[in-house]
Amino acid sequence: MMNMSRKGKGDGRSMMFDDIFDSFLGDRGSQTRKSSSDNISISKREYEMLKAKGEKFEALVEEHKKVKTWNDQLMKEMDDLKDDARNFKELEEEKEKFLHSLLQVRADFENYKKRQERENSNYKQYVLEGVLAKLICHYDDLVRALNLLKMLEGAEGITKGFELILKNFEKIMEDEGIRSMESEGQKFDPYKHEAMMVEEGRDDLPENTIIEVLDRGYFLKSKVLRPAKVKISKKSKLPTLNEKIESNQDYKIKI
Repeated sequence: MMNMSRKGKGDGRSMMFDDIFDSFLGDRGSQTRKSSSDNISISKREYEMLKAKGEKFEALVEEHKKVKTWNDQLMKEMDDLKDDARNFKELEEEKEKFLHSLLQVRADFENYKKRQERENSNYKQYVLEGVLAKLICHYDDLVRALNLLKMLEGAEGITKGFELILKNFEKIMEDEGIRSMESEGQKFDPYKHEAMMVEEGRDDLPENTIIEVLDRGYFLKSKVLRPAKVKISKKSKLPTLNEKIESNQDYKIKI
Protein backbone atom coordinates (compact mmCIF):
# COMPACT_ATOMS: atom_id res chain seq x y z
CA MET A 1 0.00 0.00 0.00
CA MET A 2 1.16 3.55 -0.71
CA ASN A 3 0.26 6.80 1.05
CA MET A 4 -0.33 9.72 -1.26
CA SER A 5 -0.79 13.26 0.00
CA ARG A 6 -3.22 15.42 -1.94
CA LYS A 7 -2.32 19.06 -1.57
CA GLY A 8 -2.89 22.14 -3.59
CA LYS A 9 -6.47 21.63 -4.59
CA GLY A 10 -6.25 24.78 -6.70
CA ASP A 11 -3.64 23.22 -8.99
CA GLY A 12 -4.89 22.13 -12.41
CA ARG A 13 -2.89 18.92 -12.45
CA SER A 14 -4.20 17.98 -8.94
CA MET A 15 -7.80 18.55 -10.09
CA MET A 16 -7.14 16.56 -13.25
CA PHE A 17 -5.59 13.78 -11.14
CA ASP A 18 -8.59 13.85 -8.78
CA ASP A 19 -10.91 13.32 -11.74
CA ILE A 20 -8.86 10.39 -12.99
CA PHE A 21 -8.62 9.01 -9.47
CA ASP A 22 -12.41 9.23 -8.96
CA SER A 23 -13.15 7.67 -12.30
CA PHE A 24 -10.78 4.82 -11.55
CA LEU A 25 -11.86 4.07 -7.92
CA GLY A 26 -15.54 4.84 -8.47
CA ASP A 27 -17.62 4.87 -5.25
CA ARG A 28 -14.68 3.75 -3.18
CA GLY A 29 -12.74 6.80 -4.19
CA SER A 30 -15.60 9.08 -3.20
CA GLN A 31 -16.01 7.39 0.15
CA THR A 32 -12.28 7.47 0.74
CA ARG A 33 -12.20 11.15 -0.09
CA LYS A 34 -15.06 11.78 2.32
CA SER A 35 -13.37 9.86 5.12
CA SER A 36 -9.98 11.46 4.59
CA SER A 37 -9.32 14.60 2.62
CA ASP A 38 -5.53 14.49 3.01
CA ASN A 39 -4.31 10.88 2.84
CA ILE A 40 -5.27 8.13 0.40
CA SER A 41 -3.93 4.60 0.49
CA ILE A 42 -3.72 2.72 -2.87
CA SER A 43 -1.69 -0.20 -4.12
CA LYS A 44 1.36 0.16 -6.30
CA ARG A 45 -0.46 -1.44 -9.20
CA GLU A 46 -3.29 1.05 -8.89
CA TYR A 47 -0.77 3.85 -8.73
CA GLU A 48 0.94 2.68 -11.91
CA MET A 49 -2.40 2.45 -13.64
CA LEU A 50 -3.34 5.93 -12.50
CA LYS A 51 -0.01 7.29 -13.61
CA ALA A 52 -0.34 5.66 -17.05
CA LYS A 53 -3.84 7.05 -17.46
CA GLY A 54 -2.65 10.48 -16.40
CA GLU A 55 0.19 10.39 -18.93
CA LYS A 56 -2.20 9.17 -21.62
CA PHE A 57 -4.62 11.94 -20.74
CA GLU A 58 -1.87 14.54 -20.95
CA ALA A 59 -0.81 13.12 -24.30
CA LEU A 60 -4.39 13.36 -25.50
CA VAL A 61 -4.53 16.96 -24.28
CA GLU A 62 -1.36 17.77 -26.25
CA GLU A 63 -2.74 15.99 -29.29
CA HIS A 64 -5.97 17.94 -28.89
CA LYS A 65 -3.99 21.16 -28.84
CA LYS A 66 -2.16 20.12 -32.01
CA VAL A 67 -5.43 19.15 -33.71
CA LYS A 68 -6.99 22.44 -32.66
CA THR A 69 -3.99 24.35 -33.99
CA TRP A 70 -4.16 22.37 -37.23
CA ASN A 71 -7.92 23.00 -37.41
CA ASP A 72 -7.40 26.74 -36.87
CA GLN A 73 -4.79 26.73 -39.62
CA LEU A 74 -7.17 24.88 -41.95
CA MET A 75 -9.94 27.37 -41.18
CA LYS A 76 -7.57 30.22 -42.00
CA GLU A 77 -6.57 28.52 -45.24
CA MET A 78 -10.26 28.03 -46.09
CA ASP A 79 -10.87 31.73 -45.51
CA ASP A 80 -7.89 32.48 -47.76
CA LEU A 81 -9.32 30.13 -50.38
CA LYS A 82 -12.64 31.93 -50.18
CA ASP A 83 -10.82 35.23 -50.74
CA ASP A 84 -8.94 33.63 -53.63
CA ALA A 85 -12.24 32.38 -55.05
CA ARG A 86 -13.69 35.88 -54.88
CA ASN A 87 -10.55 37.26 -56.51
CA PHE A 88 -10.74 34.53 -59.15
CA LYS A 89 -14.36 35.45 -59.91
CA GLU A 90 -13.35 39.09 -60.24
CA LEU A 91 -10.51 38.06 -62.55
CA GLU A 92 -12.95 35.99 -64.62
CA GLU A 93 -15.28 38.98 -64.94
CA GLU A 94 -12.38 41.23 -65.94
CA LYS A 95 -11.24 38.61 -68.43
CA GLU A 96 -14.72 38.52 -69.98
CA LYS A 97 -14.71 42.32 -70.23
CA PHE A 98 -11.27 42.33 -71.85
CA LEU A 99 -12.30 39.54 -74.21
CA HIS A 100 -15.44 41.45 -75.22
CA SER A 101 -13.37 44.60 -75.76
CA LEU A 102 -10.83 42.62 -77.79
CA LEU A 103 -13.54 41.12 -79.98
CA GLN A 104 -15.07 44.56 -80.48
CA VAL A 105 -11.68 46.05 -81.43
CA ARG A 106 -11.07 43.11 -83.79
CA ALA A 107 -14.47 43.59 -85.45
CA ASP A 108 -13.83 47.34 -85.79
CA PHE A 109 -10.41 46.61 -87.30
CA GLU A 110 -11.89 44.13 -89.79
CA ASN A 111 -14.52 46.70 -90.79
CA TYR A 112 -11.77 49.32 -91.13
CA LYS A 113 -9.73 46.97 -93.34
CA LYS A 114 -12.72 46.24 -95.57
CA ARG A 115 -13.56 49.95 -95.79
CA GLN A 116 -9.95 50.81 -96.65
CA GLU A 117 -9.80 48.07 -99.28
CA ARG A 118 -13.05 49.31 -100.78
CA GLU A 119 -11.84 52.92 -100.78
CA ASN A 120 -8.47 51.90 -102.28
CA SER A 121 -10.24 49.89 -104.97
CA ASN A 122 -12.53 52.83 -105.78
CA TYR A 123 -9.56 55.19 -105.88
CA LYS A 124 -7.61 52.88 -108.19
CA GLN A 125 -10.65 52.60 -110.44
CA TYR A 126 -11.02 56.38 -110.45
CA VAL A 127 -7.36 56.87 -111.40
CA LEU A 128 -7.59 54.15 -114.06
CA GLU A 129 -10.67 55.75 -115.60
CA GLY A 130 -8.90 59.12 -115.73
CA VAL A 131 -5.85 57.61 -117.48
CA LEU A 132 -7.97 55.62 -119.93
CA ALA A 133 -10.10 58.68 -120.72
CA LYS A 134 -6.92 60.52 -121.72
CA LEU A 135 -5.79 57.55 -123.81
CA ILE A 136 -8.98 57.48 -125.85
CA CYS A 137 -8.60 61.21 -126.47
CA HIS A 138 -5.15 60.49 -127.95
CA TYR A 139 -6.66 57.61 -129.90
CA ASP A 140 -9.23 59.97 -131.43
CA ASP A 141 -6.44 62.37 -132.40
CA LEU A 142 -4.57 59.51 -134.12
CA VAL A 143 -7.75 58.54 -136.00
CA ARG A 144 -8.18 62.14 -137.19
CA ALA A 145 -4.54 62.27 -138.25
CA LEU A 146 -4.96 59.00 -140.17
CA ASN A 147 -8.03 60.35 -141.97
CA LEU A 148 -6.02 63.42 -143.03
CA LEU A 149 -3.14 61.24 -144.26
CA LYS A 150 -5.53 59.19 -146.37
CA MET A 151 -6.51 62.40 -148.15
CA LEU A 152 -2.90 63.17 -149.08
CA GLU A 153 -1.24 61.76 -152.18
CA GLY A 154 2.05 59.92 -151.86
CA ALA A 155 1.68 59.30 -148.09
CA GLU A 156 0.89 55.60 -148.32
CA GLY A 157 3.93 54.59 -146.22
CA ILE A 158 3.08 56.97 -143.43
CA THR A 159 -0.56 55.91 -143.59
CA LYS A 160 0.34 52.24 -143.14
CA GLY A 161 2.56 53.15 -140.20
CA PHE A 162 -0.32 55.05 -138.58
CA GLU A 163 -2.68 52.14 -139.19
CA LEU A 164 -0.24 49.81 -137.41
CA ILE A 165 0.00 52.22 -134.45
CA LEU A 166 -3.80 52.42 -134.26
CA LYS A 167 -4.12 48.61 -134.26
CA ASN A 168 -1.68 48.36 -131.35
CA PHE A 169 -3.55 51.12 -129.55
CA GLU A 170 -6.86 49.34 -130.09
CA LYS A 171 -5.33 46.11 -128.73
CA ILE A 172 -4.30 47.93 -125.54
CA MET A 173 -7.78 49.44 -125.18
CA GLU A 174 -9.39 46.04 -125.69
CA ASP A 175 -7.16 44.45 -123.04
CA GLU A 176 -8.22 47.14 -120.55
CA GLY A 177 -11.91 46.46 -121.24
CA ILE A 178 -12.60 49.52 -123.41
CA ARG A 179 -15.08 49.17 -126.26
CA SER A 180 -16.56 51.77 -128.54
CA MET A 181 -20.22 52.82 -128.36
CA GLU A 182 -22.49 52.30 -131.35
CA SER A 183 -24.86 55.26 -131.25
CA GLU A 184 -25.93 56.25 -134.77
CA GLY A 185 -29.60 55.47 -135.50
CA GLN A 186 -30.38 54.81 -131.82
CA LYS A 187 -32.67 56.77 -129.54
CA PHE A 188 -30.97 59.48 -127.50
CA ASP A 189 -30.08 58.31 -123.97
CA PRO A 190 -28.89 61.06 -121.59
CA TYR A 191 -26.87 58.49 -119.62
CA LYS A 192 -24.83 57.53 -122.70
CA HIS A 193 -25.09 60.50 -125.05
CA GLU A 194 -24.48 64.22 -124.99
CA ALA A 195 -26.57 66.21 -127.49
CA MET A 196 -24.39 68.81 -129.18
CA MET A 197 -26.62 69.65 -132.17
CA VAL A 198 -30.30 69.38 -133.10
CA GLU A 199 -31.60 69.04 -136.63
CA GLU A 200 -35.23 70.04 -137.02
CA GLY A 201 -37.59 69.09 -139.79
CA ARG A 202 -36.66 65.39 -139.69
CA ASP A 203 -40.21 64.13 -139.88
CA ASP A 204 -38.96 60.88 -141.41
CA LEU A 205 -37.38 59.83 -138.09
CA PRO A 206 -38.73 59.34 -134.58
CA GLU A 207 -38.17 62.19 -132.20
CA ASN A 208 -34.67 62.37 -130.59
CA THR A 209 -33.04 59.89 -132.97
CA ILE A 210 -29.24 60.13 -133.26
CA ILE A 211 -28.49 61.04 -136.85
CA GLU A 212 -24.76 61.74 -136.53
CA VAL A 213 -21.94 60.93 -134.05
CA LEU A 214 -19.71 63.94 -133.61
CA ASP A 215 -17.41 62.35 -131.05
CA ARG A 216 -17.50 58.59 -130.38
CA GLY A 217 -18.38 57.32 -126.90
CA TYR A 218 -16.71 54.45 -125.05
CA PHE A 219 -17.57 51.87 -122.39
CA LEU A 220 -15.19 50.62 -119.71
CA LYS A 221 -16.61 47.13 -119.27
CA SER A 222 -20.27 47.89 -118.39
CA LYS A 223 -19.69 51.51 -117.31
CA VAL A 224 -19.80 54.57 -119.53
CA LEU A 225 -16.24 55.86 -119.75
CA ARG A 226 -17.04 58.76 -122.04
CA PRO A 227 -20.47 59.72 -123.42
CA ALA A 228 -20.86 60.12 -127.15
CA LYS A 229 -21.35 63.62 -128.53
CA VAL A 230 -24.17 63.41 -131.04
CA LYS A 231 -26.62 65.27 -133.27
CA ILE A 232 -30.27 64.39 -132.79
CA SER A 233 -33.39 64.81 -134.84
CA LYS A 234 -36.41 66.98 -134.13
CA LYS A 235 -39.68 66.98 -136.00
CA SER A 236 -40.95 70.10 -137.74
CA LYS A 237 -42.83 72.55 -135.56
CA LEU A 238 -45.46 73.13 -138.33
CA PRO A 239 -48.14 70.42 -138.50
CA THR A 240 -48.02 68.16 -141.55
CA LEU A 241 -50.88 67.71 -143.99
CA ASN A 242 -51.90 64.41 -142.44
CA GLU A 243 -51.89 65.94 -138.99
CA LYS A 244 -54.14 68.78 -140.23
CA ILE A 245 -56.57 66.31 -141.77
CA GLU A 246 -56.66 64.25 -138.59
CA SER A 247 -57.18 67.40 -136.55
CA ASN A 248 -60.08 68.49 -138.78
CA GLN A 249 -61.65 65.05 -138.55
CA ASP A 250 -61.44 65.15 -134.77
CA TYR A 251 -63.02 68.61 -134.83
CA LYS A 252 -65.90 67.46 -137.03
CA ILE A 253 -66.51 64.46 -134.80
CA LYS A 254 -66.67 66.65 -131.76
CA ILE A 255 -69.20 68.98 -133.42
